[in-house]
Amino acid sequence: MKWIKKGRIFEPRGQTPWMQKYGILPTPFYIEEKNIIRIFFGTSAEDNVCKITYLDVNAEKPSEIIYLHTTPLLPEGEPGLFDEHGLNPSQIVIINHQPHLFYIGYQRLQSIPYLLFCSYAILNEEMNKVIYRKKTPLLDRTHHEPFIRSAITIVQEEDLYHLWYVSAYKWEWINNELFKNKQLPNYHIKYLRTKNFVEWNKHPKPVIAAKNDSEFGFGRPWCIKENNVFKMWYSLRRKNISYRIGYAESLDGMHWDRKDEPMGIDVSETGWDSEMICYPAVIKVKKKTYLFYNGNNNGATGFGYAELAE
Repeated sequence: MKWIKKGRIFEPRGQTPWMQKYGILPTPFYIEEKNIIRIFFGTSAEDNVCKITYLDVNAEKPSEIIYLHTTPLLPEGEPGLFDEHGLNPSQIVIINHQPHLFYIGYQRLQSIPYLLFCSYAILNEEMNKVIYRKKTPLLDRTHHEPFIRSAITIVQEEDLYHLWYVSAYKWEWINNELFKNKQLPNYHIKYLRTKNFVEWNKHPKPVIAAKNDSEFGFGRPWCIKENNVFKMWYSLRRKNISYRIGYAESLDGMHWDRKDEPMGIDVSETGWDSEMICYPAVIKVKKKTYLFYNGNNNGATGFGYAELAE
């Protein structure tokens, strides 16, 4: 696998008063009839409270921005709700002919930095307006997952939905040159499936988890199924190395073979993605495969893309 970097697409720089910082978790959806890729992302003012908006790019040349939506598509939730301090997109999935925007909601705390849980909003056919918003988490906290159940990725097979998500089981202080006494979650990727998003068939163990003491985080999974193989990209976090993009394959969605080294993309020598690359999203458009991702400081420098060469 070899990816050719094509550069940065978007950088937040005050395009609106609430678009000062971050272009985080680029979430692409191919709209074939318009020959565009609509990329949903989170962005914020100086208060770090992200709202979700989107931009449209040329499907044959994603570096070409056709339209930037300058009104929040989905703002933060009401005070006291799980998403009161901001939200980021996870994935667009068509369910019963309606676009569902799955997203991550933030709630800040005093004892730990935040909680993250997921929910969804239903969009109109044009995907430019919210017509329904679920105010409670789709995956709420459990005894074994009390801090984070979020960043869903979904593969649909007829009436069955496979879900993978980020799950945190503890917080710890990390004090080294990279993190400088920072409180961070330990998180891995778990799996479940459903037919109605109410009743769940759960897999008890993590499906992507740490191999050694250095690894402590697996963020924003993105999964597709191709030639009867599930393929997953994710953000891999280590105590001595900032985010990189990992990759794994599975035949059943539960047992995965990690192939991080052959992933074929790393940080650049200089520029917007020279310190980290993270939050991948992969889509196939005609005969091309695109990887959208964030760069330095978890998306503060915006997002770009790469194209699969082999």
